[in-house]
Amino acid sequence: MQILEITDKEQWDRFLGEVKPNTFLQSWQWGQVQKRTGENIRYLGFYEGQQLQGVALVITVNARRGKFFLIPHGPIIQSPLPLKTAVAELVAYAKENATKEQVAALRIAPLTETSPESVAVFSEAGFRPAPLHIHAELTWVLSIYKSEEEILAGMRKTTRHAIKKAQQANVQVEIVTDIQTGLDRFWPLYETTKDRHGFVPFSRSFLQTQAEEFSKENNMFFVIASHDGKDVAGAMLMHFGDTVFYYHGASLKLSTSIPAAQLLQWETIKEAERRGATQYNFWGIAPDNEPNHPFAGITTFKKGFGGYAIDYLHAQDLPLSFGYWKMWLIDMWRKKRRGF
Repeated sequence: MQILEITDKEQWDRFLGEVKPNTFLQSWQWGQVQKRTGENIRYLGFYEGQQLQGVALVITVNARRGKFFLIPHGPIIQSPLPLKTAVAELVAYAKENATKEQVAALRIAPLTETSPESVAVFSEAGFRPAPLHIHAELTWVLSIYKSEEEILAGMRKTTRHAIKKAQQANVQVEIVTDIQTGLDRFWPLYETTKDRHGFVPFSRSFLQTQAEEFSKENNMFFVIASHDGKDVAGAMLMHFGDTVFYYHGASLKLSTSIPAAQLLQWETIKEAERRGATQYNFWGIAPDNEPNHPFAGITTFKKGFGGYAIDYLHAQDLPLSFGYWKMWLIDMWRKKRRGF
């Protein structure tokens, strides 16, 4: 087994197109987003002879709290490559490059479901749980290869009622593929939502970069809901492989008589179907036993559409230098500040 850098986008895309689950966070486009925002990236391939058996997009994050290697939702592997072998190869690669690149840790946010076996793979390789999550770990997914009638039947009764109520209130929903128009309409809603909920937002320039890169291959779109000529809710969606991801969402605080957000989601699900997707990923939700979790309210909303939860393994850290502990302390403080 050897790790080699991949410079051929078609080879990378072809491999990812043959494996499941799908994630836009290991896509070639996501690497280009990171590159354009100043991070160093590597597209690594795991080879057994000439056979490509796995890939890992590695981002060198230059944060004020410390520099580290980050693998978001990776590595992505294909049978017969065991996860244990891929992780061991990444550990060796990180240790070999850590000193010359002055990185404090290797942080992996795996697209691997939580189990005693997956926990053991990382703990036996010297990893420890990261202080905070990097991307959504407990996610809510809806299978959409069914008919619209079947999807509606699988929803909570109150969600179906809200969709009908929004239609009767003449809420209009538009699919917007022009990125500048979409971002111009989405951004004010995003800023309003940030002020209301107090989360740390992405910058407009970062969203712009995401939209530009993913729109090159028609892999993203905006959905905007309006009422009485005013935009009241919006979403920015990523489409990768067989999945559409509800990645960014925003809305105004509206009367319960105008449930625009439910109709927006329903029209988005139908657009995902039209695009050939078979899965709709609502992104993060709160655990059932944490009623004070910051995602608790939105979790009730998302679950109303039907679906099931996937519990991915928590982000894992491999310390590579003493500088990791500064990172760890700051991340622990950030976790406490975020409330989860």
